[in-house]
Order: sequence, then C-alpha cells, then structure tokens
Amino acid sequence: MMRHHVQKQVKEQLGENCDKTIALLGAPNTGKSTLFTVLTKKTVTIANWPGVTVDIEVGKVRVEDKTLCIIDLPGTYGLIPTSPEETIARQILIQERPDLIAVVLDLSQPEASLGLVVQAIEAFPGKIIVVGTKANLAHAMGYHVDTEALGHILKVKVVKTSALENIGIESLREELLQEKGGGRVRIDYGILEATISRLEEDPEIVAAAEKLGYSPRWIAVQSLYGDISLLNELARLGYTSLVERLEETKTDLEKRLGISLDIVITEHRISYIEKVAKQVIVRRKPASTRWQQIADLFMHPVIGVFLSFLGLLATFTIVFAVNTGFPLNIIFGKLGFEHAATIIEEYSISSLLDGFFSWLANTISQTIGGPLGSLIGDGIIGGVGFVVSFLPLIAMIYFSIAILEDSGLAARMAVSFHPLFKKFGLSGRSVFPLVMGLGCNVPAVLATKALNEEERFRAAFAVPFIPCQARIVVIAAFTITLVQGVLHQTLAISIVFVEAFVAAIVTSLIASRIVQPRLYKDLIPDYQPEPEILMEIPPVHSPHWKVIWWTVRDNTLHFLRKAGTVIFLLAIATWAMLNLGPSGYVTSIDDSFGAIIGNYAGMVTHLIGVEKGTDRILGIALVDGLIAKEGVLTAIAVSLGGESQSIHSAIQGLGLTTAQSIAYLVMISLYFPCIATLAAMIGIVKSKKLVAAYAVYSILLAILFSALTYKLLLLVGIR
Repeated sequence: MMRHHVQKQVKEQLGENCDKTIALLGAPNTGKSTLFTVLTKKTVTIANWPGVTVDIEVGKVRVEDKTLCIIDLPGTYGLIPTSPEETIARQILIQERPDLIAVVLDLSQPEASLGLVVQAIEAFPGKIIVVGTKANLAHAMGYHVDTEALGHILKVKVVKTSALENIGIESLREELLQEKGGGRVRIDYGILEATISRLEEDPEIVAAAEKLGYSPRWIAVQSLYGDISLLNELARLGYTSLVERLEETKTDLEKRLGISLDIVITEHRISYIEKVAKQVIVRRKPASTRWQQIADLFMHPVIGVFLSFLGLLATFTIVFAVNTGFPLNIIFGKLGFEHAATIIEEYSISSLLDGFFSWLANTISQTIGGPLGSLIGDGIIGGVGFVVSFLPLIAMIYFSIAILEDSGLAARMAVSFHPLFKKFGLSGRSVFPLVMGLGCNVPAVLATKALNEEERFRAAFAVPFIPCQARIVVIAAFTITLVQGVLHQTLAISIVFVEAFVAAIVTSLIASRIVQPRLYKDLIPDYQPEPEILMEIPPVHSPHWKVIWWTVRDNTLHFLRKAGTVIFLLAIATWAMLNLGPSGYVTSIDDSFGAIIGNYAGMVTHLIGVEKGTDRILGIALVDGLIAKEGVLTAIAVSLGGESQSIHSAIQGLGLTTAQSIAYLVMISLYFPCIATLAAMIGIVKSKKLVAAYAVYSILLAILFSALTYKLLLLVGIR
C-alpha cells in the first residue's frame, strides 16, 4: 500500500510539464533539504527527527527555457533499506526512473558521505552527479576535498556548493540542466569477483537490470550480499527462478568459503572508499591559541583593515615583482639604480616568456615567409604565447590566495573589509579579486567565481576598471614623459587611480540597484542590493601543500578551459585586423582594417582637444588597446617611426599638453583592459550579450570621464 501511495503522490506533484526529472539523494543532516529549498525556492520544513521527510517534496525550477523537477528523497544512509525512509527512497528511484540522480556529499564529513556516493554509482552508473554541500563549514572544520580528483576517480561531475551562502547554486542549476550524468565504479570484490563477473553477464540479470534501472553488476553483487529488497523486486517482476538461482549461489559460496558474503562485500567496499578518501581528503588540526589570537586581529574594525590591506599589498607585490618586475623596476629606477631596474624588468617571468614567443614567432614567420608565415608566426604562435604568458601569473596569484584561504586569514580579511564594501553592493570577499586586479584583471575576474551568484555578477563587472600592471606601465610612461613636475605627476597618477576606483564602485552600484533587480526579479523575490557576509571563521592552521596544489591546479586549468580558447581565437582575429586591409594582406599597419578603425576611433580624442594627425595615432593606439593595453605604446612607437623608436621619444612626438595627457590616460584606463579579460568575464557571467554590453558601457564611460576630466583641468588652470 505504501509503495502505491508514494508513487501516486510523486506523480501528482510532478505533473506533465517536466523537461527533466532529478532525484536528490543524501543522508540526514548533510544539507540536502536546505539545498533543495535554495535550488527550488520552495519552503520546506527542515528538521532531523524521524518522519518529517517521509512526505515526498517535489520542487520545480526554470533554468533557461527548461523546467527541472527535483524530488527531495527521504534521508538515507545507503541503498540497502534498513528503515521506511530508505525503502521509500529506493522505491522512487526504481519507479520514477529520474533522468539524473544528484547525490549529496557532505564536505564537512566527507568520509561518511562517500559510501552513499559509491553505492549510487554502482547501482545507477551514468546517471549520477555529486553535489558537495557545506563547503564553507568544511573549510572551517579543517576539511578539504579535492573535488576535481574525486570526479576523475569516480568518472562523475562534482559540484561544490554552500547553500546557506548561495555559493555554487547557479552553477549547479546549469549543471543539472546540461549534465547527462556520469559515474563509473568497479570495485574488486576479491574471491567473489569470478562469480560476480559471471552473474552480471547472465541474460536474465541483464533483462531485469534494464527493467529496474540498475546496473547488472549491482544486481549480481547485491544478490550475493543478501539484499532482500532486491530479491523481492525481482520476484515482483516475475523472475522467480532467477531469485531461486541467486539464493542457491549465495548459499553454496558461503558453505564453500566458510564466511558470510555480506561481510566480504562490505569489507571490500570500505577498503575502496578508504583508498579514495586517502587520495582526495585532507584534514588538519588548528594552530596554537597564540596564533589564533594574532590572526583574530585581522577582524578588528580598525586595525583589521590596516593589517589586511598591508598583507594583501605585500603578498601581491611579491607575485607581480617575480612575474613582471613591477613595481620594483620603477622603484629602483627612481632611486637611480637603472641597471638593476633593467635586469629586474628583462629577467622577469613575463619578459622571458614574451621574449621566447617573440623569437619563435619571428623565426617561423621569416622561415615560411609571406601571409602564411605571418599567420602561423604572429597569429597562431602569438596567440599561444598570449595564453601561456598568463599562466605563471595566474598560478602564482592562486598560490598566494590558497595560502591565505587555507591558513584561515582570508576569511578574517573579508570580515574586516565588509563594512566598507557593503556600501557599494559588494561583500568583504570582493577585496581579493579587486586587489588582484592591480596585477592582472584576468585572474582577478576568474577569482570572482568564489563569490555567490549575485556578488559575482557585480564584482566581475567592477574588477576590470582596476588599473592592471599593463595600464600602469602606460600611465607611468605618459606621466614621466609629458607631465612636468613631481606635483603634477602625482596629481596625474592620482586622478587616474581615483577615477578608476569611482568607475568600479559606480558600476557595482548600477549592477546591484538597476541591472540585477530586473534580471533576478522572478528568480530571487527577496533580492537585496547590499549583501550580508555569512561565513564560518575557520581556525588558523598551517597551509597544506596538497590543498594549495589543488587550488592552483584547478584554477589554472579553469583559465585554460574557459578563457584560453577564446583568447587564442581572438588573438588570431586581432592578427587579421592588423594585417589585412581592403586590398588584402598588408605589410604596413597604416593600410590595415585596424588603421581604418583607428581613424574613426581617433575622433573621440577631439573631445580632449587633440588636433588632426595626432588623433589618428591615438585612435590606432586605442584600437590596439582593445586587444591588450601593452599594445598602446607599441602602436604609438610604430606609427611615429617604427619599433626601433624610443617609447619616450614617440610619446613626446605626440605633442600633447598636460591636460590632454591626463585625460587620454583616463580614457585608456577605463575602457576594458584586454580581450583576455572579456574572455574571462564570459566564463564567469555566462552571457556573451552582457559582456558585449559591458564592453560598450566601459568605452562610453571612458569617453565621458575623459572629457569631463579635460574640462575640469582646464577650469583649474592646468593646460
């Protein structure tokens, strides 16, 4: 009677308009019901006492143009029923035959949750997705799970979430829509393996497996285990003789081996789970009380902000200095150590990689010759070099972030910055991508994926306004060359940085108060423009090399997968723009489509008083700056006499006034930094239209701020 009642109840709630049915399977107290509530926006009574979740809850959620129906199964510790709740959960999996089974892995107690994951994959291979819950609580408890490695071992997609903080939920919805399911596990059951292999190929078992939705191997293993529910299911389907055969096989084996087969199977399963856990799980004890007290100073409302800022500044300065030489090259140059500044700049990782790929591109281009040589050398090899040149910087930035996070300092820094950032629609967590942006906007944008969906959207559009090291080089070159006097030079740099920060917070405010309410009005009824920070403060402990490696590996590979391909293709498109013109392949940039576009782009410099002739050069530089801001200086040098032209001489040749120079720097700094950043944004925002709209918005904002800056400078007497 119970079986028919449950089946009728679920079908009534599902209705007929489900594009995909998903069963949510997990043990009690693993965050399953909370995850269900957040996923479906449905209010569910969350309690841990027996009987509450026996009434099956079904929620529906629209993702893109599809309706996902999610069944919240009763809490179950395994697929071998020992209670009414577990019996119902297994019956629904058989009777409803969901398209996908989302198995909950509680990251705060992963060893205990892993058993159900393995059983589910054994029973329903190819239909599983694993959802890691309580990610932040797990970190606070010192647990770290290498979800990438776990997914590789079990051949299944693993999504890490924190339902209470709405982290990873949108990514999970997208995966539930697109994921076809996976999971492949083949445990070696030792002395039983020969019998299991024979049984899983038995025609009757194969036919029964097709009707029940199980794998033939699961039926073989569970029949030897003595799974009464399975034998009853087979008997109901009419496989009475098969049931008798399976019972006889089990009895004969137990007599011959002198041991209960369920013990053998359980021991091998536990051994397999322990082996997997050893590879993917790390847990550490907290540090001493003294270190805890020192670390807690980072959460002080006054001292904490100061310590956090100094800590982040020191951390990223080291990373940027090793990769690009900045800012040590400028500091040494100002102190009069020109030779040391040159060495630091020439032998940085970025310079060495750039030099290698430039040599390789030139060699191939000259060896093959003609348009094909230029395409392969400058286009393809240049595109590969452009992608690879980001990898060391990205890896080192995430190495630094991993140390801060794993030690417990990152959470404390986020808390200290939160009161300030909250005013602009961001939480304290956004400080990390924003500070990273001073080095490179690409990893900074990618770092926003650690934020919840709403804040990630705002931060991803705010971060690109932070001047990266490439823009800082352009700012420094123009300021030193064209702006006279230390006071005016300081003013020029300050204006650019202040306006960049203003643009970032204005963009965040626009996103939080205008754009997002319209996008989320149907999805998030209780949408709040000012985020609250809800996070576990982990105990301080020494970073573990495994956890650091997982973070660096996952994020670097994420960059290659999400942004690397787009950057490579755009780099080739850039080659085409600068090397092709109306007459075909050109040998001079002046005859290219880029120059034609530059002529039109240069018209915006009339707003800052630039005259005819110079406007074209600055226009070409603006177009080159769309690709990468490093191209601004190169474009000016090439346009005024070739690449051998000194950068400082080329800038002087522009004949710009102080006011025009500062206004042009504002323009250069505020429109999107490079195509690589746009590629990273597409991977985070998941919308090419929104990123394209942002690109146009940033260009218009740059023109507006630049023109206003020029007018204000003239008003205060700076010409």
